[in-house]
Amino acid sequence: MDEDCLTVNVVRPAGTKPSDSLPVLVWIYGGGFTEGGSGDQRYNMSFLVNTSVEKETPMIMVSFNYRVAGFGFLAGPAIEAEGNENLGLHDQRMVLAWIQENIHAFGGDPARVTISGESAGAASVGFHLLAHGGRDDQLFSAAIAESGGPFFYKALSSAAIREQQYDAALKATGCAGANDTLACLRTVPADKFDPVFKQHLWTPMVDGGLIPDFTSKLLHQGKFVKAPLLIGANTNEGTIILPVLSTIGVNTTAEFYEAIENINDGQLLSNGTLHRFDKLYQEAVSHPAENLGTVSPDPGLPYGSLYGKTSLVIGDAMLSAGRRIAARTWADSGLPAYSYRFDTVPGGIDPVTLGATHFQEVAFVFRNTQGVGYESDPFAVDSELRKKFDGLAELMSSMWISFVNSHSPNNHHGMFHDTL
Repeated sequence: MDEDCLTVNVVRPAGTKPSDSLPVLVWIYGGGFTEGGSGDQRYNMSFLVNTSVEKETPMIMVSFNYRVAGFGFLAGPAIEAEGNENLGLHDQRMVLAWIQENIHAFGGDPARVTISGESAGAASVGFHLLAHGGRDDQLFSAAIAESGGPFFYKALSSAAIREQQYDAALKATGCAGANDTLACLRTVPADKFDPVFKQHLWTPMVDGGLIPDFTSKLLHQGKFVKAPLLIGANTNEGTIILPVLSTIGVNTTAEFYEAIENINDGQLLSNGTLHRFDKLYQEAVSHPAENLGTVSPDPGLPYGSLYGKTSLVIGDAMLSAGRRIAARTWADSGLPAYSYRFDTVPGGIDPVTLGATHFQEVAFVFRNTQGVGYESDPFAVDSELRKKFDGLAELMSSMWISFVNSHSPNNHHGMFHDTL
């Protein structure tokens, strides 16, 4: 564990010259603002850059590390008094400024930078779109958000939670009795924080500057960078998130309501709202093929009889609804917005209990058809399905490259393939 982790990776086509002025795609990794790194080989950028050359629309890709968990998002009164909150997002913004100043030397065009990310990376993209109330600092010209985006699904880190996390860090490091607790924390080796940081969930906070208000308010007020947006989510986002928030054994209406309230840190909802959720999502699971894909509403033990329904509402509340809200907001503002739903179940993923769940589109976007970095190769399927998977990876990577080059995913030479 080392806090000195801020590195930048640049992948460009062979022979690129500074005068080429190629468009640039920036990748921001996810991991719940708690873990992750640009060295993860699942994010190997060579495949996508190579595809851009094959399609005769070459581009450069950039990825980087930023501080996560408490290193990037520890707050509390002492830290906030210094203005040192949301450091992970400031790391990201610093890299975006570095790209503007330096990418020309690598053959890139600073005026054609698209920021992209998945999950917390997509949420980060959203925060940059909303940063400083939508102030356009000319750091990027377009944005791609996979399973996340500018509408953050819950209230950002509250003052009570921030103080609780700060106090936990003090106790774990022996700094609780120090006269200057923040100065004491700064003397503690980074690896000493790891156990306590892993006990908490981390999110950015409203700081009055970089994040001036809640994302829903900023979107409603039109305070976002007016840039083309490609945004999407997966059919079964909630299946992998449900065990984190509740239990897979949801059998009763009371347990269903509890799972819903856990989405927003246990904040209570009115009975009327809960009943409406119950009715709406019961109607949705009555058409499982359309709304759940391959996932069973009731897969049997140890899964509860309301498993499919609960996973659907969690995925919708946390990610899919945000996709709809963002796309509608962009469209209402007269801005280009393109929306997708990923509905393919990769190899190694149980179709009945997980389906097209969170993160599963990444291998296809990166055209990582060799499964580099994966414990279970997403392309390890029978030969007939493998051809379709290869075709889908070609199509999705081509559409992403098209968006980077033209701000539309539809100007490409990829072939449209049968629905999987």
